[in-house]
Amino acid sequence: MKYNWELPEWPDFKIQLNKSEAMLYAFTLETGEVNGILQTLPPDIQQEALLQIMISEAVKTSEIEGEFLSRQEIMSSIRNNLGLNIPSDVVHDRRASGIGELMIDVRNSFKEPLTQKNMGVA
Repeated sequence: MKYNWELPEWPDFKIQLNKSEAMLYAFTLETGEVNGILQTLPPDIQQEALLQIMISEAVKTSEIEGEFLSRQEIMSSIRNNLGLNIPSDVVHDRRASGIGELMIDVRNSFKEPLTQKNMGVA
């Protein structure tokens, strides 16, 4: 199996909307609803909800890759990287620490164009 960045069409992928349009529409509706709900929450609750979403995404992403990481370790890593833990929690699992850093990087750079350079590919 090849990674996306190893495919010849990288990064200029093409999709056939007729095969995915219904799913994209449903996804857009659901994310809009979630965003609407988040916007009605007080700022501290918004921050906690977004933190829980990032933790869940990190856990599920790791599981897809066959790694089963501690939710607590991932949460500590993300909170450390957001500057929410003073002093920083010790994160014993390097993989949990790495996925926490990755989640913050994605949060901060998701609007940037996808390139081999920002994917860490030479």
